[in-house]
Amino acid sequence: MGSRGIKRYRRSLRKQVLLWVLGAFLLALLVVLAVSYHRAQHEIEEIFDAELAQTAKLMGKLVLTNLDSHGKDVVAEQGALKRHLHKYEKNISYQVWLGDKLVLRSSSAPKQPLATGSGYQNVRIDGSEWRVLGVIPKGMDYRIFTAENNVARDELAWEYTLQSWGILLWSIPLFALVIFFTVDRGLRPLERLSEEVRRRDIGQLEPVNDEDVPRELLPLVDALNGMLSRLDEAIQREKQFTSDASHELRTPLAAIRLHAQLALKADDMDDMKVALNKVMSSVDRSTYLVEQLLTLARLSPDGAEFPVSSLNPASLCRAVGDELGVLAGEQNVRLEYQCSRENMEPVRVNEQLLFTILRNLMDNAIRYSPEGGLIICNIEQVGRKTVISIMDEGPGIPRDQLETVSLRFRRLAGQDVQGCGLGLAIVSQAAARIGAEVKLGNREDGSSGLVARVILGLNPVLS
Repeated sequence: MGSRGIKRYRRSLRKQVLLWVLGAFLLALLVVLAVSYHRAQHEIEEIFDAELAQTAKLMGKLVLTNLDSHGKDVVAEQGALKRHLHKYEKNISYQVWLGDKLVLRSSSAPKQPLATGSGYQNVRIDGSEWRVLGVIPKGMDYRIFTAENNVARDELAWEYTLQSWGILLWSIPLFALVIFFTVDRGLRPLERLSEEVRRRDIGQLEPVNDEDVPRELLPLVDALNGMLSRLDEAIQREKQFTSDASHELRTPLAAIRLHAQLALKADDMDDMKVALNKVMSSVDRSTYLVEQLLTLARLSPDGAEFPVSSLNPASLCRAVGDELGVLAGEQNVRLEYQCSRENMEPVRVNEQLLFTILRNLMDNAIRYSPEGGLIICNIEQVGRKTVISIMDEGPGIPRDQLETVSLRFRRLAGQDVQGCGLGLAIVSQAAARIGAEVKLGNREDGSSGLVARVILGLNPVLS
């Protein structure tokens, strides 16, 4: 059976809340029941202890009145004593000792002393726990012991507890019903939120209304609205990207088709070669455009992650220059490198993204520089900042276009330099991903040209 045929068990929030609340209620009930039993047992113990003391006092008076001076081992049959015994008299025992001689005891009392001293004591008699009170009057030669089986006390404590809590135990179903309706009502906002999201179609990405949302659900709604906003931005970028790409690719593809048709119709080899060279030029432009578009897509905020590493900025600048050496040679442009000090501190940044930034800036500088021009790449470190400047001798950028030149497919008017208008847009996106700052400005030394500065170390991005 496939994975689709297996229904995955999902826990119910309603059931979980109900079980936890009912469990907590029952646990609290058991705790209260235990405390009540303990308190009842304590109260009953005090009452029965007082009764033992009263019985011992009564027996003392009877002994003084009726005890034969020659004390005999007899079973007490005193009517007065019976009238004062508890209804649990079968669990009550008593003894009267004169010196070492047992002169009076109940039918359930043993012939050996119930206790060894005076006061309340817990003793074990024939496997049962008994509560014993010993009374030894000062100046007298007799001892009185009254005892009671703890079974009677435990039974009375349980009876008292069950009677007291019987109504509460019977009310458990009512409490369960109240809890069920309370939890059900409390979860209704979550059900309404779920229903609102479920009713939306794929293109409805407006924020979820949070006016009637409980405070506990606000973090979830805020996170959901944030995700919808990011998703809407990503879709808009995708639409813009598709529109721009289709528009920009239409021209070189049409040119390729046109030049290919001319090559097919050419009557001699020279005309065919000219047409084919134009085809190759259009293919190169299309290839460069596609590469730039793919790079720009990877640099979107929802694109891939880029880990950081430590690198030498001067070495990276030279690596960029080496890669563009062929282009610089074709344009007859010289590259010069300057460092503020010999031993440059390494910077922690993503090498691929910084390479992309420097490559696009240096590529633009080469393409816009006049033949025989000079491009100076200067690396300096001030404090914890590393500044890489690329200065060319090109026409520069009009002041009113400096703010918009980094937009996609934006090219300077009146320039015949081959390009697609994505280089500075890629630079801007890459800089945002690594926390760098890119500043563009015209040269201020009186010469024509542009200075592009890449400032690292302001807000380093780790991944």
